[in-house]
Amino acid sequence: MRPPSAADSAAPGAPRPPRTSTVRAVSAHRDAHAVFDRLNAIERSGMGSILRVLLEDVALPIELLALIDQDAPEPPAGTPDLRSRRPS
Repeated sequence: MRPPSAADSAAPGAPRPPRTSTVRAVSAHRDAHAVFDRLNAIERSGMGSILRVLLEDVALPIELLALIDQDAPEPPAGTPDLRSRRPS
């Protein structure tokens, strides 16, 4: 018999989230812990402040990435252009 999961405690008849959403949430949670564990208290506080500002407006991080990309120097020939990694 398998151990109970969070889905078992959901209200009867409640829709279960798609598996891919669950996997993404678990992965994001694990990654957040990995980043959090590497930061000291001052870095955690600074990161929290920055995230609060960025998450306040969905367009803000997109615009900031565009400004960063414009300011970044061209990569040397044969080097991947990391500026193109931003979402389109």
